[in-house]
Amino acid sequence: MYQKYPKVGSVIIEDKFWTPYLNNVRYVMLPYVFRKFEEEGYVANYISVTKKDGAKHNGPYFSDGLFLESLRGACDFLAAERDPLLEAYIDKAIQILADASEAGEGYLCTGTTQRRPPEQRWGDNDGDIIDQHDLYNHGCLVEAAVSHYKATGKTTLLRTAVIAANLICSLIGKAPKKNIIPGHSLSEEAFVKLYCLFRDEPALKEFAQEYHVNYQDYLDIAEFWYDARGNHEGRFLSKRFVPAYSQDHVTFSQQTEAVGHSVRAMLCYLGATAVAKEKNREDFFRVLNQLWDSVVYKKLHISGGIGARHDIEGFDVDYNLPNKAYLETCAAIGLAFWNTEMNTVTLDSKYFDCFERSLYNNILSSVGEDFRHFFYQNPLESDGSLRRWVWHGCPCCPPMQLKLFSALNSFIYSYSEADKCINVNMFIGSRYENELFAIRQSEGQLAIDSKGEKLTVRIRIPEYVQHFGLSMSGAPVEYRVENGYAVVEAVWNTENPLNVSYENMLRRVYANPKAEEDNGKVAVMYGPYVMCAEGIDNGGDVDIEIAENPDLTVCGEMVYGKAASGKEFCLIPYYKWCNRGDGETDAKMTVWMKQENMRAPEELAARIGEKLYDIYE
Repeated sequence: MYQKYPKVGSVIIEDKFWTPYLNNVRYVMLPYVFRKFEEEGYVANYISVTKKDGAKHNGPYFSDGLFLESLRGACDFLAAERDPLLEAYIDKAIQILADASEAGEGYLCTGTTQRRPPEQRWGDNDGDIIDQHDLYNHGCLVEAAVSHYKATGKTTLLRTAVIAANLICSLIGKAPKKNIIPGHSLSEEAFVKLYCLFRDEPALKEFAQEYHVNYQDYLDIAEFWYDARGNHEGRFLSKRFVPAYSQDHVTFSQQTEAVGHSVRAMLCYLGATAVAKEKNREDFFRVLNQLWDSVVYKKLHISGGIGARHDIEGFDVDYNLPNKAYLETCAAIGLAFWNTEMNTVTLDSKYFDCFERSLYNNILSSVGEDFRHFFYQNPLESDGSLRRWVWHGCPCCPPMQLKLFSALNSFIYSYSEADKCINVNMFIGSRYENELFAIRQSEGQLAIDSKGEKLTVRIRIPEYVQHFGLSMSGAPVEYRVENGYAVVEAVWNTENPLNVSYENMLRRVYANPKAEEDNGKVAVMYGPYVMCAEGIDNGGDVDIEIAENPDLTVCGEMVYGKAASGKEFCLIPYYKWCNRGDGETDAKMTVWMKQENMRAPEELAARIGEKLYDIYE
């Protein structure tokens, strides 16, 4: 039985860190992103298509998708708290989209419309499925429409999305239809979401009849987009990229290694997990487990970043993990989303261990403290020249950030009505209630009301904690451990909250010796946070050799320790780097530092086995 997440917006976050952070995302970052898209002409593209005035296209081919991803984030924020001003902006944007859709008879991809002849839609007739992003853009439309309906109950955007989805299903699929797959994944998961919406929502029955919805078509085409990979008959391939770049080298059921563009790969695997659940594709599940192992045990940087290569923004060979790697923000966000979906299939702490590794390091690092500056790439060392940008010619990161942060509330808990269980996946202050239970999490306490029924509670034990324990009314509570979750069964009431206690580990970590660049080095982690040395705290010198016995201590957010030279060094959480100082010396940064008297690689290799990172003791 698959686990379910609460509806986006239904979990209320009340957390010392996350409440103010998410308020900044919603009230500072979100309007800033929309304003920049308007300034860059992304909205004007739709208006030009409506007017058919022949204007030049603004931005990349995927400008539509970026605007629509941001619209999805706005809708998900709206689901958490209605806001008349935000809703009015969304309604205005939806009307602009509807007008452009009508002008294109359902086809809504402004880049292709403004730059290519009509016969090259979808990358057909010597077009380019990777450059054009037709299916990606329409997938973003679909996912925004699903979020908008769930947030507001309105069908205005859903109408535009369904017209586009029906057009796609009528043209693309098994022969004699066109053999075309997404050059950039996203539409696969989006179409599964559209299928689930119409399957599960009785209120849409009349709408479905009016707009000729056969929701099974949406799931079938999503499955086709996986089974058709590697079959290039009749398909016009990219002139710049090999098929593996977009995970199109072999059919999905034959893929075993993460390859190609890392964002495309993560969204491909995310959609495949959704398809596998709905279609009961055991061959997909087998492949997804192999691909997860490939990413996490052979290609994952310690910060939760992926995609070492700059030239393709993608994966390199196993264990090649340079510290000046690309590590695109969107790739880490895609990995985070994929982990949440995998955890619904097999409840296992390892998925949220990976989720939090990306979230608290690579992803948080990508947003500046003013919420108006961003990192595209997130390397693990810098000579001080790298800075967050105010805006970018490829501004794909802010929309993905908005999508993740607006949906974060929904991943704190998951549950199964059939099994009468609730899973606490993250320790974030919050509250949630459904027909089965109510729960409130605050400062180590879980106040649960199981409404008079016996309820199984599973509490994740993160990889970064020690001395984990449960108690109630001062007495220890016994539990069993299943896949990294502490499991307790009881009839719960809020008068007797469950206390969760643990300590965040402060530790040095070493990499598998196969990752040659980090041989002889360690990184420091405190709880979920990767720590780094920044020039401003260390006299401009981050070339640190840690003493054999460094006496690491925590003081607030900082970690202090002793270098081999006898000097004291200072570390901060990686996500906070590049927010202080002016010069390049201040902004020098490194995560991996030399270790005095490092143990021999052979000894470390024997201890670490197949893992990529382990505690240096």
